This record gives sequence, C-alpha cells and structure tokens, in this order.
Amino acid sequence: MTVEQFFDDYAALSMGDDEGALAAVYAPSFFVGGPQGSMTFANDARFLEWLAHVRAFNRQHGMRAISPAAVRETVLSPLHVLAQVRWSARFEKTGARAIEFEIAYLLERAEESWRLLGYISARDQQEGMQALGLI
Repeated sequence: MTVEQFFDDYAALSMGDDEGALAAVYAPSFFVGGPQGSMTFANDARFLEWLAHVRAFNRQHGMRAISPAAVRETVLSPLHVLAQVRWSARFEKTGARAIEFEIAYLLERAEESWRLLGYISARDQQEGMQALGLI
C-alpha cells in the first residue's frame, strides 16, 4: 500500500462508524502534537472513546467529507516515512468550498500497510474552526 492509499483509507475510516478499524491503523502507543504542546497516548479503550468523541464533535459541527488533497513523503529509514498531508474538509456551512489544513505524520511500515506512530498539527483544530465560524 502506498502512503497516499493509506491516507485515502484513513480519511474513509475517519468518516465511518467503526472506531476499532480506525484505531487499528495506530501503533499501540503514539504521540500527538500541536500548538498547545504534545502528549503520548495508549491505543486502548479510552482511545476508542476519544475517537468516538472526535467523530461526534466533527459531525455536530457539520463536517461532511474529508480527503487528502496532497501528500508529500520524506523517507526517514527503510521502515519510516514522514508524511506531510494537506487535508481538504467540507462542512455544511462551507458548502462546496473546501477548508484545507496540514498535519505531519510519522508512519512505520507494517507488513503491506502502514502504522501511525504519531502526528503534529501546525494549527489547533478548534481555534481554526472558530476562526471560520464553524463553531
């Protein structure tokens, strides 16, 4: 599976209803970073609850679709890739106008696919959504 295919699948899983399938693309423990700092998390039952909360938040605020608009890869080792993904999201309030944002992901080869070790967002999602009048 290519890195681009991984993010196509990741987007579909993010919009779906199966938190377990989405959690399966994450490493047993992983990191998340952004403007507010960074943390590490376990891929456990609490993570599944958090994924459900994120999905509900996005739906509550009108997210209708998300897809990778562009993926830039930097090979770090035979097993690791840094992927800079520019996401394109559509919301009820924005209609056909896409909202774009970037997140950098550290991936590790996992058999024929990839495993997400962590990600760093350049912008805070909630602040970005507030600035656009989405919340």
